[in-house]
Amino acid sequence: MKKLNLMFALFGVLTMAMFSSCKDDTTEDLAPLLTITTAGLGANNTAVEGTTYTIEVIGAENPTSGKQLKTLEIQTPGPDTTITINASSYNETFTRFAPLDGVSETYTLILTDKDDVTATNTLTVTGTSGGVVSTPFGTEVLGAFFHVGGSLQGAFDLVAETPIALAGVEANKDMKNLDTGGSPFTGSFTTGTGNGTKYVRANSFDYATGSVEDAIAAYDAGNAGGTMLNPFSGNVFIAKLRGGTDGYAVIQITTIDPTDNTCTCGNPGKMSFNFKKQ
Repeated sequence: MKKLNLMFALFGVLTMAMFSSCKDDTTEDLAPLLTITTAGLGANNTAVEGTTYTIEVIGAENPTSGKQLKTLEIQTPGPDTTITINASSYNETFTRFAPLDGVSETYTLILTDKDDVTATNTLTVTGTSGGVVSTPFGTEVLGAFFHVGGSLQGAFDLVAETPIALAGVEANKDMKNLDTGGSPFTGSFTTGTGNGTKYVRANSFDYATGSVEDAIAAYDAGNAGGTMLNPFSGNVFIAKLRGGTDGYAVIQITTIDPTDNTCTCGNPGKMSFNFKKQ
């Protein structure tokens, strides 16, 4: 009888182990489908610094489970992002700027379905000089903002290339005037809440001919910050836009006029500038 009981006990242990193994395999087999395709990358996922590349994310529910996709989490060198899907498929293309020569950046993507079953994929991109001597900035754009205490736009969106009113979206304010109502206009500026753009004052940078690589090197060598006080005509600033997700820009202040009363209001003042973006 003891031998018989022992045989039943062993059989039970083996059955549980087999069931557990099969369950894990089944869960793995039922994971959502996640693939990544890229464009603009060279061998071994390299990208020339100062250029852009794209990542296409393709997700689909597992045809066996039939469970809708719930979320896509993107873990990046910067802030992580979670995208709500709630659909049977997902397809989106993201544009990224290449890291500096010799620097690697890893992206981890986690696709989750309604049963919280996940699929994971990673991509590591390494920057390279690629023999590129210099990358020119884009076409020059004219920009301006007014005294924030006045009735006109007291901020500017460098990405959309447009001025923004005080009541505009904070995250879009790359340059927001810091002067207070009743005080003289100085042109001092900061960034809106959640914007992420940072600046380096680089008056020795050649605004007319400096390349993207030159600007990145000057930015890395400087003391970056989100607030720039008391700029003056001729100042050059290098901006790393939105935490780097929108590349770099170079800005040259052209005029700061505390008496400009375009607003016809009690808080006059206007700063004009030229800028070029990556």
